[in-house]
Amino acid sequence: MVKIVIPFILYFFCFSALKKIIPFLKKNSILDHPSSRGNHEESMPKGAGIILMPAIIISISLYFFIENSINTKWLVFLLSIFFLFLISLIDDIKSLPATLRLIVHSLCVIISVYCMKDDIISFLNNMDIIAKLNISQSLLFYIFALLIIFSWLWLINLFNFMDGMDGLTALQMIFLALTINIISLMDHFDNDFQFLSLIIFSVFLAFFRYNKPPAKIFLGDSGSIPSGYIAGFVLMESLLKQGPFFSILIILMYFILDSTVTLIIRSIKNNNIFSAHSDHFYQRMIRNGHSHKYVLRKILFLLTFLILLSFISLKYHLISFSLALITTILSLIYFGIRSKNE
Repeated sequence: MVKIVIPFILYFFCFSALKKIIPFLKKNSILDHPSSRGNHEESMPKGAGIILMPAIIISISLYFFIENSINTKWLVFLLSIFFLFLISLIDDIKSLPATLRLIVHSLCVIISVYCMKDDIISFLNNMDIIAKLNISQSLLFYIFALLIIFSWLWLINLFNFMDGMDGLTALQMIFLALTINIISLMDHFDNDFQFLSLIIFSVFLAFFRYNKPPAKIFLGDSGSIPSGYIAGFVLMESLLKQGPFFSILIILMYFILDSTVTLIIRSIKNNNIFSAHSDHFYQRMIRNGHSHKYVLRKILFLLTFLILLSFISLKYHLISFSLALITTILSLIYFGIRSKNE
C-alpha cells in the first residue's frame, strides 16, 4: 500500500509545488538566460530540482522508515543526492568553480563505491576474473573500482550536458523508471528499486507537465546532477548484482552515446572538451530550425524502441545490446544529416 500511496501523493505535490515555484524563481532572477550555446530565445526559470530532489529524498527516507529496512548503501545514496543537490543549487544561484563541483561529485561517488566494496569483490569472484587475469584481488578491486568511479562521474556530467532541451531529461528519467519498475515486477530487481522507480516516475511525470515543449521551467543543475547520480547508482547496482545490467544500459544508450560521441568529435577537432558548447546532436537539429517538440518526438520514438530492447535483453543480452547500439548510432547519424540539410 505504501508503494502506491506515497508516489500518488508525490505526483500531485510536485505538480502543485512546481506551479508555485515558477513565479518565485522569476522574481528572484534564478533564470537561464539565452546564450550562443543555448537552445532558447527567452530567459527561463531554472531550478525545478528544488522541488524534485527533496521530494525524492524525503519519500525514500519515509519508505525505509516505514519498512525499517535501510542499510548503509541506501543511506549513502540519500546523503549523496542531498549533497549533490545542495552544491548544484548553489551553483544555479551563484556560479561555483568547476573544481569545487568536481570535488563534491567525486567524493559522493567514491564514498558510494566504497559502500559497494563487498558487492564488487563478490562480482569479481563470481566472474572468475581474478583467476583469468592472474593478478591480486586487491589490485583488481582498485582497478575495477576506479572504472566504476570514472563511469559514474561521466554519467553524472553527461546528464548535465544533455539537459538542454525541453522535456529531454524528464523523458529519459520517465523511461528509466518504467524500465526499472517492469523488470522489478519480473523479479530482476528487489522491492527497494521498485519503489525507487515509482518515486522517479511520479516526480518526473509532474515535472514533464511543465518542461514539455514549450517549457515553463528548467530542471537546473540542482536536478540534472542528482539525476545523473541516481541513474549511475541503478546502473552500477544492476552490474554488481549481476542483474539487468544490459536493460539499464540500453535505456540510457541515447544519453550516453550522444554525449560521448560529441566529446570524441570535439577532441578530434581539437576543441576544448571542457568548455561549454552546443554540439550535441539534438542541439544541432534545434539550431537548424527544428522545434523542440519535433526533436523530442524523434527521441521518444527511439526510447520506445530501446525500452522494448531492454526487456528482450533479459534473455538475449548481446543481440539486444547490439541492436540498441546500432539503432542509436543510426539515430545520431540521422540527426546529424537533418541538421546539415535543413
